[in-house]
Amino acid sequence: MILEALNVDTFYGTSHILQEVSLSVGEGEVVALLGRNGVGKTTTLRSIMGLSPPKQGSIRLRGKEIAGIPPYEVARLGVAYVPDDLRIFPDLTTEENLEIARRLSRRQGHWNRERVYELFPILADLGPAKGINLSGGEKKMLGIGRALMANPSLLLLDEPSEGLAPLVVANLVDVLRRIHGQGVTILLADQNLKFCRKVCGRGYILEKGAVRYGGGMEEIWGNEEVIRKYLVV
Repeated sequence: MILEALNVDTFYGTSHILQEVSLSVGEGEVVALLGRNGVGKTTTLRSIMGLSPPKQGSIRLRGKEIAGIPPYEVARLGVAYVPDDLRIFPDLTTEENLEIARRLSRRQGHWNRERVYELFPILADLGPAKGINLSGGEKKMLGIGRALMANPSLLLLDEPSEGLAPLVVANLVDVLRRIHGQGVTILLADQNLKFCRKVCGRGYILEKGAVRYGGGMEEIWGNEEVIRKYLVV
């Protein structure tokens, strides 16, 4: 397993957000965290990345305990995180946003600026454009591209399909398949079951900060009771 979390409890102040969350992601898998807004999907990713350290429990990356270590150390171990608000540097150009990730990363691999541009051709045309002037979809492409510049072995994506037009979501499905094809393991959090079914092999469903169900995506897709109970808004 590339990632294993066991009985993770994470708090925001006195609020108990994650409650004994356990999950695993195998090398080369694409796994979904599913659930409605506010169930703990983002906190799970932030706990893995070290941005919201768990109070209790274990998080292991290839057997190494990473719970509580600083985010920059988690990144150096090969984990990249694309948050739902993307955190694009507004005053830097598209090219500079990509370049800063390359300079800060100590990892070598397949991904460089040219290959990111192959994945997202529009970013090549937007190279001189400042981050603040990009559309929501363009920022999402840049956020993913910037994460890839660090050549991660594990990519964490928070709500990648949120707010995107259906045509853009269809393109994102192709993009994630191509990223996966380059050997990147992916753990993504998203509400869109139809989207997740197209890109993920397995999924975990969260409700009130706990994992309530886990299984293959086709199994989840075919379970009307589970969908109605945990996923229908």
